[in-house]
Amino acid sequence: MVVIRGRNRGRGTRAGAAADRAPATGGIPPVTAPASRWLFTGGDGRLTAYATSAAGPVRWTETANGTFDGPYVIETPGWAGPLSLASSREGYVYFAGLCVPEDGGLPGVVVSTQYQTGRPLADWYDLGVPVPAGEEDAASDTIVAGPVVVVNQGSGSVHVLVSLLRTGILRRSRTGEGRWGRWKRVTDRAYTGEFAAAMPTGGPLEVLAVGHEGAVDRWAGAGGGRFELRDRFGMAVADSTGTVLETGRKRVTYVWRHPGDDSVVAWRAQGGEPGRMLPLGGAGGRGRPGVTRAPIGGYDCTVLAQAGAHGTVEVSAYVTENEDYGIWWAPVGDPATPLFSPQPGVDGAGRVVVAALDGTGALVLTRQNPAQDGLAFGPWNREGTHARSASGRQW
Repeated sequence: MVVIRGRNRGRGTRAGAAADRAPATGGIPPVTAPASRWLFTGGDGRLTAYATSAAGPVRWTETANGTFDGPYVIETPGWAGPLSLASSREGYVYFAGLCVPEDGGLPGVVVSTQYQTGRPLADWYDLGVPVPAGEEDAASDTIVAGPVVVVNQGSGSVHVLVSLLRTGILRRSRTGEGRWGRWKRVTDRAYTGEFAAAMPTGGPLEVLAVGHEGAVDRWAGAGGGRFELRDRFGMAVADSTGTVLETGRKRVTYVWRHPGDDSVVAWRAQGGEPGRMLPLGGAGGRGRPGVTRAPIGGYDCTVLAQAGAHGTVEVSAYVTENEDYGIWWAPVGDPATPLFSPQPGVDGAGRVVVAALDGTGALVLTRQNPAQDGLAFGPWNREGTHARSASGRQW
């Protein structure tokens, strides 16, 4: 077994906390999908898929011939999850999660970065227990959602957000030069449900949070580190199904399930006008929908993927921000076993890819067949079923 450790990145590092390690038995560890996007295309065009386990994050990496190495467990002492991921325009992948200190106590937020496809992570950097700046002597609060990591594609700054039971949503930000600030408030009220965060091109950091009695609030940066409440509306949101996608300059679209029939719905701010619910169909689906943008037939399209009501993965695609023209879902193949947490992406050849996890925690993947018109897919392939040792120079 070969262990590759990350390079020390400075003060706050958890020494030896990040190591890519193939499972000793060659088997697949019990894994679950992150509460975020989890399929990424690196700067070299290769795909990387991530999951999380009791021991730490898990990674599969596309090889030069299109198959996948892995799974590799990034063993992290004290790992408590959940795992949140985001990528930059350079193809860097940023990680955020929670770790419990060796001597016990409240979990703190830890972050790391993978700078190149297939290479080890930088060592985990400990952001500590979230406490608002100037309130360090206050009693510690309980994390109810997050952490969520967001990348500013323009400046390269990174934002990590958590929701606390009594304090509300906090953020801690890193400049493009790598300096971390202190924990600061985003909201002046607490939220009991999950939240989604995004920073669209040319726009401020914004957060959509589910609060008491079903109220949904959208907060957005107002300059000088301040945030203001921009929208509030009453809308049912099924637990643990929210996601967000940048769909235009300064615009994002939030997607989740309606608990009434488990259909997929979306909401988008309307440039000063009240936003409205956008029905996307897919009734009876399960779990968090996956969403991405991809060029299809010369059009900028939004691609949705979900675990359908009958155990198959279902996919839908439509011209971005044109939901009113109608949404149709179609099953993708007929895998041997039910699949979970599907995530669409785009590979280095420009093909739409859908990855999912099967009941054993294995990665399965299907790619668009460019020889056919529209969005047709090839067969499902079970990837990375034999763990391999990591190789290459150390960081």
